[in-house]
Amino acid sequence: MPSKQRKALEYRFEIDAFTPDTIPLARLSQYLGDLARMMGQESSVHFVRVDKGSTIPVIRVDWEAGPKVHERLLSVKVNEGPAEARRAYKEINRKLVEDNANGVLIDSSAKKVIQFPGRDGANQPEFGPITQTGAFQGTPISVGGERDPVPIHLEDGEAKHIVWAPRRIAKQIAPYLFTSTIRVEGKGRWLRNRMGEWTMLNFTATGFEVLPNENIKSSVASLRAISAAWKDRDDPLSELMALRTGERPQ
Repeated sequence: MPSKQRKALEYRFEIDAFTPDTIPLARLSQYLGDLARMMGQESSVHFVRVDKGSTIPVIRVDWEAGPKVHERLLSVKVNEGPAEARRAYKEINRKLVEDNANGVLIDSSAKKVIQFPGRDGANQPEFGPITQTGAFQGTPISVGGERDPVPIHLEDGEAKHIVWAPRRIAKQIAPYLFTSTIRVEGKGRWLRNRMGEWTMLNFTATGFEVLPNENIKSSVASLRAISAAWKDRDDPLSELMALRTGERPQ
């Protein structure tokens, strides 16, 4: 008896400013390109059709790639995940603002996966600049300059951070160039634009610490040793994401 074929998953991206008859083809292709980059798994994500009503591109995701796409989207929702996916989210939202539109990505169960603020988010008042304490971590890849304070470039996976430090602190960081991960603490100046996005104007270090250089095997062992009920759940990652976003797991 042949095995039952599993159904592909569908996502609907609803844009309220257009209909299928009014959206320019070039603009639709731009939205689809951003969606592809945000969802990842390019060979398993397919454009199917545009539904009637508001402009609703329908995206099909092959069954095998469904969990990876779902995890990636949840990460983007909390401003985490791959840098390319986060940039694609911002590009979609910028286009919605330009088109005076709002958008939402809906999964096969009619659940709103990602809400794009679009024109509503663009109405937020600009705020700042404000001064706030914070921290950045990464591997130093460049230390030094003619000025005091001097720039320090930190590499944290795909992310790059530039912080400024007095020469005495920069001198202490220099021996860890390319070799260790450090956490730099200090004060930064931040500005929020009309779309609710925060931009760091500058960040001056007041101190730092060298982080333990654990490998993946020891890190996983440490996590497994933690006594936590969520480890016994069927889908602990989704439940943790739901706790962070304030939604109940389905």
